[in-house]
Parts: sequence; C-alpha cells; structure tokens
Amino acid sequence: MPKYEDLHFVDTKQIVWNYSLFTDEDVHNFQNGTHYSLYTLFGNKQLEVSGIKGTYFAVWAPNATAVYVKGNFNDWNNETHLLKVRQDSSGIWEGFVPGINQGEVYKYHIHGYKGLKLDKGDPFSNYWELRPLTASITWQTNYAWKDAKWIEQRKIKNRTDQPYSVYEVHLASWMRPNKNDESSYNSYIQLIDLLVPYVKEMGFNLLP
Repeated sequence: MPKYEDLHFVDTKQIVWNYSLFTDEDVHNFQNGTHYSLYTLFGNKQLEVSGIKGTYFAVWAPNATAVYVKGNFNDWNNETHLLKVRQDSSGIWEGFVPGINQGEVYKYHIHGYKGLKLDKGDPFSNYWELRPLTASITWQTNYAWKDAKWIEQRKIKNRTDQPYSVYEVHLASWMRPNKNDESSYNSYIQLIDLLVPYVKEMGFNLLP
C-alpha cells in the first residue's frame, strides 16, 4: 500500500505538515457512525513521514474555527502549531509535527463558538499526566492481545439467550491502598493481582 506522501504533496516547510491517516472510506464511515476502529486514526500517532520522525495528531472539533496543538515542545504557545481542517465537512482537524516523539505532554488549544478559547486534553489519548496535572501524553500501547481463546468462547458463553453477570467497578476507588487517602489508588498492574481473582471468585462473567 503506497504511503500518503507518495500520493499527495506534503509541504515540509510548514511547522505542521499537511498529512492524514484518513481515507475517504474512513471519513464516510465515521460520518455514518459505522467506523469501529477510530482509535487507529484519532489521537496521537508516532510516525515517520518522508524520512522524518514525529507525531500525527487528529481530533474531531466540528464547531471550532481553529485548533492548535501545544506542549513543552513549543513552550506551551497557544497559536504556533495550527492543525489543518479537512475540506470534507467532517470536522476533523489533523496534521503531522516533526520532532515530537513518544512521551511529550500536549493539549489542544481550541477557538470555538462565539470566540470562546479553551484548552482540552485529547479524548483519544492513551496516556495522561497524573492529577492534578491534566495534559495528554504522546504514547502508543502496542499491546499484543492474547485473548483469542476467550474471544472464541465468547461466541457461546455470552449469547443473548444465556445469563451473565456484569461487575461494574470504579478502578480509582476500589480497594484503595489507604482508605483514608482519596489520592491513593492501585495501578493497573496491581489491579491484575487484586481485582481479577476477586471477580473470578465472585462468579462474574464480564468486567467493564
């Protein structure tokens, strides 16, 4: 499959390059609500474009008049790195910023309705700063799922004509290390050893 830059002109003289991961089919399915893997397109993706490493950003902001990305890489300047709005009325703002690698903090600076200006985290970000800080962080999980056997069994066990039990849990408050300290909570790694055995012992089938 040819690269985007092989089929389109990418202006590498701009501070934000005009680059896209979206195909026409992606946009069509997104607008129709039938795209089931948007996480592969929106958010931040560390890529190499025309031999240069950097990060591609994409966010849906249909009512925005401008969307910028800012972070330590530009001293949190609100209006230097303007993303490109797609010309297909999809409301998608996107662009490639060379030199931004994995682990950079960032936010979107959005010019919105009636001149409103605000900073927002990335709704598709995989990684965030620890509270009270609120910036998103460029990061790819690259996790290799090993649940093929469970997926196969799910066809039988989770059918709508069979009973199942769902355990809904707020991870941040479940079994706090210190119940008197609201800022203390278990990491995802710790929850593997604590929560998963508990749910199995209680007989639940699903853990949302």
